[in-house]
Amino acid sequence: MVDLIATGIEGFDDLIGGGFPPGTCILLITPPIIESRLFCLEYIYKGLLVDEPGMIITMDYSPESLKIRALQYGWILSRGEENKLLRWVDGYSLNAKKDVKSTDTIKRIGGSIALSDLTIGMSQIQRDFHQIKDYYRFIFDSLSTLFIYNDPNTIYRFLRVIISKLRMSGGVGFFTLGEGMHDPQIEMTLRYMMDGTIQIEDNLKINVLNLPTPSAAKSAQLTLAKTGFSVK
Repeated sequence: MVDLIATGIEGFDDLIGGGFPPGTCILLITPPIIESRLFCLEYIYKGLLVDEPGMIITMDYSPESLKIRALQYGWILSRGEENKLLRWVDGYSLNAKKDVKSTDTIKRIGGSIALSDLTIGMSQIQRDFHQIKDYYRFIFDSLSTLFIYNDPNTIYRFLRVIISKLRMSGGVGFFTLGEGMHDPQIEMTLRYMMDGTIQIEDNLKINVLNLPTPSAAKSAQLTLAKTGFSVK
């Protein structure tokens, strides 16, 4: 059994108490800056380097564009796909009228209202990862897009199902939420449903609001260099 999954991001594990236990869902509240998505991509990439499977649910960008972004920092996500360690659920491309089809590593669904297809796509990846390892990393980017196109109560019911499956299957990762985009009650409800909450500010200051693991530090400065992030 693995007690904690270290993220591998320089300095970040010291901030969060060493890592997260398998089955941990963290709400990541972020401003509308590309750095927040890059942080999530590095989290997945650092897992691939140590043969930890990764699942990315993307509702705002295509997998292809995110892989290009990652390459700018030397994160070759395609190697994870080749090794069957990286899988995607793409809720963006078909809605954006892109001429793409599902592949062995990318499940395309019809946008933010296709919640049943999203659940099925995630469940298939979870079953496949179970054959590889007892835990895996995940990113769900973003919940804000779901709330724009769906009634909040519909999303809460959806989240109760998938959070339960993520916990039971050993998923450990982040659900992103746009800062200041939603009624405060939505944010508080999501914080109640998750295992912890972390906030990234416009200036890349990172604030630990609550976590499932003890951590003495509550804030730090996140910086982005040519090869990735570090926490000071």
